[in-house]
Amino acid sequence: MLILDLLDTGDPPSFSAAELVRAGAAFGIEAPGIRTALTRLKAEGRVRTLARGRYTIGARAEPLKARILGWRTRLDSRREWDGRWLLAFAGPQERADRTAWRRTLRALELEGFAEAEVNLWVRPNNLDGGAPGLRDRLALLDAARSLLVVEAGGLDRDREDRFRRLWDGAGLSAAHEQLGTMLERSAGRIDTMPIEAAAAETLTLRRQAIRSIMRDPLLPEALCATGSLARLIAAMTGYDRIGKTVWRDYLRG
Repeated sequence: MLILDLLDTGDPPSFSAAELVRAGAAFGIEAPGIRTALTRLKAEGRVRTLARGRYTIGARAEPLKARILGWRTRLDSRREWDGRWLLAFAGPQERADRTAWRRTLRALELEGFAEAEVNLWVRPNNLDGGAPGLRDRLALLDAARSLLVVEAGGLDRDREDRFRRLWDGAGLSAAHEQLGTMLERSAGRIDTMPIEAAAAETLTLRRQAIRSIMRDPLLPEALCATGSLARLIAAMTGYDRIGKTVWRDYLRG
């Protein structure tokens, strides 16, 4: 995860083996562990070699990297909600391959779906592109191509009420607020920390913040207020600059 976390930032776009070994040292990971991880990630296609001893993101990880790099504009994909839903149906065909099914579940989670009934996942239809755009994004995330995704409205009252309660909006907002506070407090003390500890802390918190931003389901205001997410993105924008400066200084050392 450390190697992908570094490469997913896109700044710099590649790292030497020596830089990755030094990065591992900030987390107590010894050189053999970094080299073993590099070998595995290359075999999986998630890391590739640019030149002898220099690495960048691989083709298998490019779609997720592109998504991660979009954290700053995460809220821009929302649109007004007209009360309709997106439904994703999965059956035996999609579950047949366990590895493919795990990828499908991850893709559904990343796109803000919640499991509503057996074989049924739902989310509000409030993102740009509607069902066609959602199918494209799920495909990029390696979801099963046979997954049926449709728009739906006019649900019975019981389902409408249950679907609206599938997400803990208050919990999401509280988690974003807490993480934003952590970023602000960390930013205030980074200059007083040893460079190795500062590097570890900034990468860990940046990873947590981006994960939280990208896994937010982007619910409509009727289901979850988005002010806390906007504040987290703003806090992360400043903290990201601090973190990148710390890492440049650390890798040069």
